[in-house]
Amino acid sequence: MKHILVYFPYELQKNPKSGSGVRPKRIVEAFKQYCEEENLELVVISGTTSERQAAIEHYHARNDYNNALFCYMENSTMPYWFTDPDRKPKNVKLDSGFWSTLKQHNIPISLFYRDVYWKFDDMYVPPKGIKFLRYLMRQVYKQELKTYQKYVDLLYLPSLEMNKYVGWQGEVSELPPGMEKVEKRNNISLKLEKPYQAVFVGGISDQVGMLMLLEAFKVLNENEHVINLELVCRENEYTKYQEMHKYEQYHWLKVSHLSGDQLIEVYDRSHLALIPREKNAYHDFAVPVKLFEYLSHHLPVAATDCDAQARLLKEEGFGAVSKVDAVDYGKAILDLLQPDTYNQTKQNIELKAWENHSWYARVRKVANDMLRIKEGRS
Repeated sequence: MKHILVYFPYELQKNPKSGSGVRPKRIVEAFKQYCEEENLELVVISGTTSERQAAIEHYHARNDYNNALFCYMENSTMPYWFTDPDRKPKNVKLDSGFWSTLKQHNIPISLFYRDVYWKFDDMYVPPKGIKFLRYLMRQVYKQELKTYQKYVDLLYLPSLEMNKYVGWQGEVSELPPGMEKVEKRNNISLKLEKPYQAVFVGGISDQVGMLMLLEAFKVLNENEHVINLELVCRENEYTKYQEMHKYEQYHWLKVSHLSGDQLIEVYDRSHLALIPREKNAYHDFAVPVKLFEYLSHHLPVAATDCDAQARLLKEEGFGAVSKVDAVDYGKAILDLLQPDTYNQTKQNIELKAWENHSWYARVRKVANDMLRIKEGRS
């Protein structure tokens, strides 16, 4: 039977809670939907080294390579030799040996390479904090990329801007995070009127962005624009960053520590959502998962001009972009709240966000790309 291979050189989490764990689960679900619609079989290979070895041997015993349309892979943030729970390499040629076999059978391979944080000193903490190990691990990451370069026909990145740091020599395309399906609740009808409600949800370690955000709302409300901010973050983080606490005196700020389904009511009472990131090399190519969570709740987004997120918002008309400056950010928020702009942005989100950025849309893009490569070889 014609089939698609999906390959994860690590264990999949049974009940994932973070974005990194949810992504593989959602992509498998979307591939299952695609395969059901196209009358294809889905073969998923994942797990520890021993589990992958057993799955590869089972697949090899089928001797059905001629019916494989393509193989889609996703890497871990850890080099694939170290993805077992004990972080010890075992059977180091297992994965590359399988990819080599696929290559011999003319089966195209694509890879979603999710992050390159290991190139940034302020983001990558070496094992046990030993600085010399940072150098060694970077050599391992570079070797991993060289290995992928041998076998992968198409590399997917969260944004094209990221390739400045990956340096991929072959075909590259972007594959931003997928959106969850959130049905619009008919009983929710939030009028665009004062006091406007804005929401930020997420980590607050980016203090440049967060303090800029708070100052922007201070300026807005001093100028009688009446825009409330609900800031949702982890309690332990908020306790840590004391400089933010001086804004607690203002009536326009509400700080809460909610998560999961508790956020639904927060989104329902908000007119727009916020992504106030500091502009730096990493943020210029990273596409925050939170952006797509906001869009799934039908919220226009006011963001800073980090390259990848700014390009997406501008191209698809999902929000407004500003410099990392309190006055400029406040102006972007006011511009977005203008009735004509706001209604057009909401309409763009309704019409295009799910269509272009669902997990299924992501899988459909992969399938179209890979079948194109497959057909080009026949």
